[in-house]
Amino acid sequence: MNRIIHSPNLILASQSISRAQILSQVGIEFIAVPSDVNEDTIKAVAKEKNWSIEQTALELAIAKAMAVTSRYQTDYIIAADQMLICEGQWFDKAKTREEAKEQLSFLRGKPHQLVSGCVLYREGKEIWSTVVITTLRCRNFSDEFIKFYMERLGDNLLRSVGCYQVEGLGAQLFESIEGDMFTIMGLPLLPLMEELRRQGILIK
Repeated sequence: MNRIIHSPNLILASQSISRAQILSQVGIEFIAVPSDVNEDTIKAVAKEKNWSIEQTALELAIAKAMAVTSRYQTDYIIAADQMLICEGQWFDKAKTREEAKEQLSFLRGKPHQLVSGCVLYREGKEIWSTVVITTLRCRNFSDEFIKFYMERLGDNLLRSVGCYQVEGLGAQLFESIEGDMFTIMGLPLLPLMEELRRQGILIK
């Protein structure tokens, strides 16, 4: 196991099950702390100021990091956010099953992009940031499949933007994927680990 080698804690500013699993599975020790950031407010500002989706994803990650670093000044804070765009339209997590059905119907047969922003903070300052874009193309699945898929997933449909987790049943939605699975699951792990090594947090 590649244990962390610094004395401050490494904190994941997120309640995301997927992001926590990614870090745990590659042997990185961390503490998960929810940021409680109001994402809707930031997205409203983004639309008002005409930010790009890349800038918005990064600003969301920054807001999460800032919220947590104020409580853990000497620790390293990882924060990330992910947005979905298809045919120029931004998508949020579905709030109801009806919204989930509408999202799935819109995405089928089309390519879409997941835009993932990730930052590393300490003492209220940004140490590193990145934005990574992956492209996924949904197959032209049937209404019958949508019904089957929704029945199988239940409220898990509402856990992530696009109503899928590619590491599970969501893989059946796609005909092609361009990008690494870690980023698609919500965390640009490889560039993040490279920075953690550069900072002396992980063993080189």
